[in-house]
Amino acid sequence: MAYSEEEGKALVVKAGKKLVESGLIARTWGNISARISDTQFVITPSGKAYEDLTPKDIVTVNISDCSYESDIKPSSEKGVHAEAYRLRKDVNFVIHTHQTNASALSILGRTVGNVEGYLDGAEKILGPSIPCAEYGLSSTKKLKENVSYAIEKNPNCNTVLMKYHGALCMGKDYDNAFSIAFTLEKVSDFRFREMCKLAVPPQEVTTANQEENKKRFYTVFEEAFDPDYKKRAAIYDLKGVNCIIYSHTPYVKLMASMKGEMKPFIDDLVQIAGTSIRCLPKDCTYGEIAKALKGRNAVLIEGVGAVCVGANEDEAEAVCMVLEKGAQAAVLASEVGNVSPIGGLSAKIERTVYVAKYSKLK
Repeated sequence: MAYSEEEGKALVVKAGKKLVESGLIARTWGNISARISDTQFVITPSGKAYEDLTPKDIVTVNISDCSYESDIKPSSEKGVHAEAYRLRKDVNFVIHTHQTNASALSILGRTVGNVEGYLDGAEKILGPSIPCAEYGLSSTKKLKENVSYAIEKNPNCNTVLMKYHGALCMGKDYDNAFSIAFTLEKVSDFRFREMCKLAVPPQEVTTANQEENKKRFYTVFEEAFDPDYKKRAAIYDLKGVNCIIYSHTPYVKLMASMKGEMKPFIDDLVQIAGTSIRCLPKDCTYGEIAKALKGRNAVLIEGVGAVCVGANEDEAEAVCMVLEKGAQAAVLASEVGNVSPIGGLSAKIERTVYVAKYSKLK
């Protein structure tokens, strides 16, 4: 049963805050919607922090053509939500997340079968399997079509992985959509650890408590290395760099120990950190770090961790977060073998569009 417009907007706002608190999303990475009739749904706006949302910010969109009458721009992924409502008449609440474990699994482009075998009761919530839609550039018609195809071909499945990107969770209501998202992350975690011998025990990084993770794994660069500003000047002289954070999260450290360039398997890593992440030797100089950061926002340091930069602390922390997720995906790719990263042209487009447009939004 569809919600009233007022109730739908209120629930979307509530869901945004809950997603951030739960750790399933960070900043504006994802989107949320609620069906309000057979022809319309309401959805989060483009680029506004979920913590600051009010019902007035939520946009009403037509399912048939994604048109809307508002001065506020709706999420760029509105077409994906429209397809969920068009194809699944039983769906009344949709959450698109970039949740960590599901995103990592998505790089394989495979259906995850026998979900009940990973978690008791999972099939009742998720359906018999977790299909994966083919890759499409963010916010494009191709992505919408690929997700639409996966939904149509799997009518009994309540979630769809989006290759290199994230997941779509389709619930009959608000509570059911969250149950799907949380169950998906648990099943994805079990599947990941089954496939990846190098997987770090999940208790080492608890996505449900991002503030705790920051205290444990992120260090302002000045505290971690030489406090002499003159020695760090080469990094701070880079355009747009006002904050440097040293990340020593588990998968980042693991990737740093492997040496070599880290390939991109997650599109928000490409967008926010760069089309590839170089790994420098442990005895590298500040000048070498600065050189490696040109065109990027992160560099791995062999056996140590990573240097992440941003215009402010919030942006540098965002780089830390996507770098850890991207490193987890890269570790899985290394373990499984024969997994292709995001193509070079696609990576360049993702990065260019983000830097030119979405990096200006929160």
